[in-house]
Amino acid sequence: MLNRTVTTVMSAAVILGAVSLATSMQDSTTTAPAQPEKTEAPEKATIDAKAPNFTLKDSNGNTHSLSDFEGKIVVLEWFSSACPYSGKESAASVHSSGRVADAQKQLKEIDENVVYLLIDSTANQPAEKVKTASVAALKKYDNEAPLLMDYSGEVGHMYGARTTPHVYVIDEEGILRYSGAFDDNSRGKNPESTNYAVNTVKQLKAGETVSPSQTRPWGCGVKYNRNPAKG
Repeated sequence: MLNRTVTTVMSAAVILGAVSLATSMQDSTTTAPAQPEKTEAPEKATIDAKAPNFTLKDSNGNTHSLSDFEGKIVVLEWFSSACPYSGKESAASVHSSGRVADAQKQLKEIDENVVYLLIDSTANQPAEKVKTASVAALKKYDNEAPLLMDYSGEVGHMYGARTTPHVYVIDEEGILRYSGAFDDNSRGKNPESTNYAVNTVKQLKAGETVSPSQTRPWGCGVKYNRNPAKG
């Protein structure tokens, strides 16, 4: 009888111990601190992937978002009025030589709905001074494409813009199809040069695979803001 009583007491103790351990584990699980959520890497422009959306104000204060042009082919050209390959007057300048105007004309002949946007990420001078100089340069070349001001450099870094000019072509579905040089005429001396944006749009409208989809951009390095917090 004594042995049976001892056995019963021991069994009860084992059960109570198991319940206590389970309760302790449950409390530990319940009160464990939540793990911090992982932060996703910032979106970057990638060939054959959705082009990152952005919103910028143009030189007239009007706001433009890439998403505004859904269903249209969009050409982005990084611009600087101080660069002899971009907006400054020189034989190599894509603007003063008339190569941009010619490309814009050809693009409209291929597809009248093509959107051409200039983006200025120059930040080695005060923002207002940069804008004033760029507006004056474009007026001189009779270029009426919207000039989007990216003084903080956020959009430029998002797209990996390295030079002025650096060109991107985004198709009607918002997919980035081309990134690189304006054309294969960096010195402005080849009358038979190939404009890569025009080449890309021709291929897109013909339902062909874009080739080349990437080239090495040439021109002046983009003068990004070294202190974006103050941009």
